[in-house]
Amino acid sequence: MRYTTLMLFILVAMQNAQAEDKSDIPVLKALKYQAESNTDPDVVVVSKDRIEEAKTLGDAVQHISGVQNSAFGPNAGAPVIRGLSGNRVSILENGQAVNGMNSISGDINIPFDPLFTRSITLNKSSDAVRYGGHAVGGSVDIDTGLISRTMEEKNRSLDVVFKKGFNNFDARGIKLNINNQKNLSTNIQFSTQEISSYKIPGYSKASICDTDVFPPGGGVNSSLSAVCQRDTRIQRNYNTASQPYINQFMRENPDYADDQSSYYTDQPVSNWFGGNYTNPVNPDYVPNTPQYTERKINADVTPNYHKKLGNSYAKNENIAMGTTYFLNNGYIGVSVDHKKSSYGVPGFSMENKSFQESYDDGRPVGVQIEQNRFAVEALLNNPVIFLDSLQLNVSRVNSTTGEYIGSSKSNNYKFDTSFAELLLKHKPVGNLSGELGLSFASRDVNGSGPDRYLPNVKTDTQAAFITEKLNFNKFYVDAGYRIEKVDHQIKDLTFKQSSNSSNGRLQGRDFDLGSYFAGAGLKLTDYLGFRVKYSESERAPELNELYSSGPHYSHMTQEEGNQNLNEEKVKTLEFTTTLDFRDTQLKATLYRTNYDNYLYLLNSGMETSGNRLPLKYWRQTDTDINGFEIDLSQSFDLANYGQLTVSGFADLVKNKVAGELQGTMTNTGAYMSNIPTNRYGATVEWSMESLSARLSSIYYDKAQYLTKNVNMEPALPAYNMVDLSISKKVSLKNADFDFFINGQNLLDEDARPYNSPLRYIAPLPGRSFQLGITMHI
Repeated sequence: MRYTTLMLFILVAMQNAQAEDKSDIPVLKALKYQAESNTDPDVVVVSKDRIEEAKTLGDAVQHISGVQNSAFGPNAGAPVIRGLSGNRVSILENGQAVNGMNSISGDINIPFDPLFTRSITLNKSSDAVRYGGHAVGGSVDIDTGLISRTMEEKNRSLDVVFKKGFNNFDARGIKLNINNQKNLSTNIQFSTQEISSYKIPGYSKASICDTDVFPPGGGVNSSLSAVCQRDTRIQRNYNTASQPYINQFMRENPDYADDQSSYYTDQPVSNWFGGNYTNPVNPDYVPNTPQYTERKINADVTPNYHKKLGNSYAKNENIAMGTTYFLNNGYIGVSVDHKKSSYGVPGFSMENKSFQESYDDGRPVGVQIEQNRFAVEALLNNPVIFLDSLQLNVSRVNSTTGEYIGSSKSNNYKFDTSFAELLLKHKPVGNLSGELGLSFASRDVNGSGPDRYLPNVKTDTQAAFITEKLNFNKFYVDAGYRIEKVDHQIKDLTFKQSSNSSNGRLQGRDFDLGSYFAGAGLKLTDYLGFRVKYSESERAPELNELYSSGPHYSHMTQEEGNQNLNEEKVKTLEFTTTLDFRDTQLKATLYRTNYDNYLYLLNSGMETSGNRLPLKYWRQTDTDINGFEIDLSQSFDLANYGQLTVSGFADLVKNKVAGELQGTMTNTGAYMSNIPTNRYGATVEWSMESLSARLSSIYYDKAQYLTKNVNMEPALPAYNMVDLSISKKVSLKNADFDFFINGQNLLDEDARPYNSPLRYIAPLPGRSFQLGITMHI
């Protein structure tokens, strides 16, 4: 509330200042936010029309080669870039980080407004030089549209959005811009999306939860049973008809019996303690029958929903305002943003109770998120003789995330983050251009609740970076370097660790990090180009990897950190070829990444007493990540019949334990877990005047590089996601209207992404549609 009040005060002050005579202030030309066009082939900008169809941030970018959706149920989706996500992919709004609990716990969604987001810029390569250790796997920058960086064309505009969902969100929103066409522009927006539940093609639990929990070699696949949320066991019962005689001594002396088998025998006479006992004939005897029979039990601990995914409700709200004051040589923008979200995590409804009890009273897990963000963005062009631009970014983010079991709070964490960054771009010196940056961040994490599994920690980060580019017409080289210090400080020594913890007395940790890259590009001809890039990046372990201890019920894991972990070290070599010949575009990228000290959760193979959760420890190993991406598009001018573009892509990534260490990974296997499978995509886009349509298909292949969860994980079937989008623009005298229909998963596939932790118990939503209209005034 205090940020809203401050925002209103600034707005009123600026409006009052505008009431004075400003005739001497010239009308500004458009200010350039990025000084030059981007030549990095790993950078992709997602347009507004793609974003509007998304439910989560992961949805909005999953059509890009090399990028998939984490799909922690339908309501929590984060970008997975070349197999990396969470703490390794930096999530930003308007260039400023908003990573919070969502980077630590996969069931926490990233607050995101798809209705009015202007664009998303995604860097698939390591962006650690620019944004630090959290960007060793890339970055995703959301342009919210709150701050006007150029003066709007009209002095006022109003956008009203209404969407009706069928197995999809119902959504509505309004955005207002008011400006004086001189030096002041204000944006106000509100949006909401909600759904009560999702329909699915069949059952929520995968068929292998029925067919593969009892391996052909005998026994029980306990790890598969756990992720299927099943009570799976083999019950052995003694067959009383298997022996011809009844043991008379045991009938007379039952205290000597071990179990039911002691009462039967194949001998007509038995000798006990020197005496002979005549054994009567067993009247139930059936010759040649086995002594024991087996009964296989595979009972659901949580419901196996049919056609409708339980606990899949969601509701998101966003209200925000931003004001820009334009100067002669730049602007100052201020924004305040409030996001609120509540949703269910499908499948995870087990309580802290032992097996073989009644499972009818299981309670679902829910998540509630509230984020308040206040930000200042200022840009000055040519502030002094040697600087091309000076940019200042300042933000304060307060994020509260609570996990609930039924109506009871399990845990609640508050992230308070302050951030400041100064960017100085020097004037070109010959062919040399570049930028220097300084940043400071301070984050307080405070937890509460009976199932708190993280202590209270304060983290301070200071960093400086420099990037330079030397451009010679058809050839360029670029390089960058960053130094960074990360300091974790334990604030609460009363935090109670579990008896399984690897840590003794909790201690603070600090890390000195260094990251750099060097690259070169060659435009061999007007249509053929090459790019090579080598980078070395470092990431400090996060607080969950260092200090977690206790049950994490929304993940159904007993998670144990290790405060002696070292920083991750990442070495990546990328090679990209681009072809742009007339109406044909081709881009192919090969990459290889060597990871030292890769952090992962090791399944100990044991369950903790009392809550039956699998016991997992944060550990480190060396791994190799290899992959490729190929994008191809062809445009056709159909003259009177419009414009047609046909495009396709293929991608593959694998994360394999370094060869010399594979023998040590007995519970994990050769490949890391939750790595996306390879894909093949095709899209046909057509537009003619006010009408446009897009039909896309992405085939997700059956996983080839399987991991172990104590036992080898089985591969799930391949599936094909077919989506359709049709839009029509209508212009009237004072308003424009966009009518649209979007369809997703048109084949109604039982889709279970191999990189999703919930793949065995929660498929993606079935066939869905969304009808809508946007009015522009």
